[in-house]
Amino acid sequence: MDDEIGSVMMNVEEELVMPEIPIRPNTAIPAAVGVMMIIGGLMVAYAAFNAFAMSEMFNADDEEQLANQFSETGAEITPEDINQYDDNFSSSTYRDWNGFLFTASALCLIGGGVQLYRGNRRGVMTSLSGAGLLIISNVWGSMTSQEAASHLPEVAQLTFVTMYYIYACCGLFCLSSAALPMMFASGRAALSTPTKLQSQEEE
Repeated sequence: MDDEIGSVMMNVEEELVMPEIPIRPNTAIPAAVGVMMIIGGLMVAYAAFNAFAMSEMFNADDEEQLANQFSETGAEITPEDINQYDDNFSSSTYRDWNGFLFTASALCLIGGGVQLYRGNRRGVMTSLSGAGLLIISNVWGSMTSQEAASHLPEVAQLTFVTMYYIYACCGLFCLSSAALPMMFASGRAALSTPTKLQSQEEE
């Protein structure tokens, strides 16, 4: 009898079960990112307004000032050269579409920011879409700018192209910021699916 009991006890294996530690949602993460997306979207909306409202990038005074600034660096550029760049850029295909691209980007960023602020998980993808459109638009703009400035000295070409790369970096910042809530467990826990969010509001 003792042997049987002993053998039974020897065959029993104890399993250690780790307790599940609940993750505390941190609503401040998606809310802060949402505010940043809204601010970024408003800035892009202003760029979209300028794209539709202005037929040319520079007026006569701007062209004169830019020519003088480039001349101070040793580059031989006249206001007519700046005007030619403006004409080349304004007549490009990119110039016909950048206003629409900026508008779509602004709507996605603002809409995604509002969703994130409310804790809606869809806001991540909406914001990422807006940031992606912003990056694509400015990379396309840099290529168009380089082609339009092909008649200018290298320093002027670099200046005009770099401007769009800086804008593209702003898009990269929005892209990385929009993904922040998904990088932290507490941020993910603070985001709800649309169905769950609707049920919470009804309660």
